[in-house]
Amino acid sequence: MNNEEAKFILSAYRPDGRDASDPRFAEALAQAARDPELRRWLEGQRAFDRAVAARIADLAPPAGLREAILAGARASQPRRAWWAQPGWIAAAAAVVLLAAAGLRWAVPAEESLAGFAAFAAADSSDEHDRHDGFPAGLGEVQARLASQTAPFGQTMPVSLEDLRRSRCRTLRVAGRDVFELCFNRDGTWYHLYVGERGKIPPGAGGPALASKDGYSAAAWTDARHVYALVAHAEPAALRRLI
Repeated sequence: MNNEEAKFILSAYRPDGRDASDPRFAEALAQAARDPELRRWLEGQRAFDRAVAARIADLAPPAGLREAILAGARASQPRRAWWAQPGWIAAAAAVVLLAAAGLRWAVPAEESLAGFAAFAAADSSDEHDRHDGFPAGLGEVQARLASQTAPFGQTMPVSLEDLRRSRCRTLRVAGRDVFELCFNRDGTWYHLYVGERGKIPPGAGGPALASKDGYSAAAWTDARHVYALVAHAEPAALRRLI
């Protein structure tokens, strides 16, 4: 079993540990115990899953939904129930999409550095076709990121004020703005996510790693900010920069 196969199996592993004794996960868990990279990925996945589960637990169905469903079931005429009508289906789909978007942006940064890495990997994987990380006026910063020799974890030529002023792509993560800036380095496109550190403790360690659908993310902090660097590449490509 390689790491990609293990990740496929562990993606169904419940974050509360109830599957620890399930023989279907035994080999993949044993591999995660041996492999630091896979173990970090699993920790990030579990942190993200716990945050999403906690958020979903707070959601409540609309008032009167049960009564409306029962009333529709009791209707004697062979007409389509209200909840099967196209308009209601479209509305329900919109609610689900909005809830999912809210979960994605509102949860991970509150959890941990691993959660922020998981958020960045998921956003790059899910939204890469709609990214707009090339604002006017930041060409010099992008060029410096593309050629910087010092580790990114030691110095970053980026300020939140410049990113905000240049109208970078902006996401809301745990109530704070997170900006995305893209740059090309040696033929590989990177997505840099930058935001205020928030509740993630200073010196939280790192980099924390996460991956999704071929995208790898590494997250770290400095005194004020949290960063995540993402690329459609192996984690080793990120470690060389950080």
